[in-house]
Amino acid sequence: MTPVPLFRYWRSNAAPPEPDRTYRVDEGSIVVLTAVCLIPLVFSLAIVVDSGRVWAERATLQNGVEAAAAAGASAWIRTGSVCPTSVRSLLTVDGASPDQVTCTTTGTSRGGSLTLSARDAAPLAFAQVLGRSSATISAATTVRIGSAGSLVGIWPVALCEQHPSLLEWKNSGFTLTSSYTITVAAGPVHCSGGNGGNWGLLDFNGGSNPTSEASDWVQNGYQSPLKVGDLIPGNPGGVSGSIGIETMRGKRVLIALYDQVQGSGSSATFRISGFARATVLDAKLTGAAASRSLTVRFETGIIDRPSSSVGNGTDYGVTTWAICAYDNKGVCP
Repeated sequence: MTPVPLFRYWRSNAAPPEPDRTYRVDEGSIVVLTAVCLIPLVFSLAIVVDSGRVWAERATLQNGVEAAAAAGASAWIRTGSVCPTSVRSLLTVDGASPDQVTCTTTGTSRGGSLTLSARDAAPLAFAQVLGRSSATISAATTVRIGSAGSLVGIWPVALCEQHPSLLEWKNSGFTLTSSYTITVAAGPVHCSGGNGGNWGLLDFNGGSNPTSEASDWVQNGYQSPLKVGDLIPGNPGGVSGSIGIETMRGKRVLIALYDQVQGSGSSATFRISGFARATVLDAKLTGAAASRSLTVRFETGIIDRPSSSVGNGTDYGVTTWAICAYDNKGVCP
């Protein structure tokens, strides 16, 4: 009998080895772990998406509220109406659809504030799984109204704020329509400090050749903000025909007013105290200062410019507005 090799005996009689199931157990654990981890990730994504949507909806509403508040201030100044339908319609220009709008005022239309607020519902996408279909959003803007504290487009010819003609018009409550011929000669002592000139030529940027620049400023105004309290170099009584003032007959101008002059001649400095608006009726700018003059008619004015601001200057009939608070955050005296 031929002997059976040992290795053949083992292969024919030994029990087969157990399969390795470890990898199958690990595979199942990873699937469960991944599913568990995905839950907070999905919820986080849902929160981000819905939050972004709420933020976008609120930005749209805020834009509409700002536009409507600015228009509301202008309408209140001009007509006395508080947020008429034409103003409220601006809330929907960018796509907002507020379900509640309030418009309140304090003070008067020449010295007060207007607050416009709105509420809307921003639709939610993923939050609907939790039973919430929308989020309430709100926006508010307050606009301050009053005498101009800074303006763009100012004429380079400034006037003493204490000139009798200006005071007469102001004291009438801005109702007079008289024309006033104001000479270039020396004005009231308490305004010019004896450094004569009812009118003064301003050099807004302190350049070495203000006459050439003044010609452009006469036609177009100074295109940077001029503020109450600014100290501007200039020349008392330096108004002449060389800067083209005669071409402004019949046109409206914004005039800077000053309450003090420091220094003398071309090294003088004017302190700005307020602003007036007038129509230039005539200009005679030849000869001695006593024979040179400007004839103007003062008028009230409403300035609708984002670059304007409401300040603490004396009211000379120029009214403007400026946004002072967003969502009740800001100072609105």
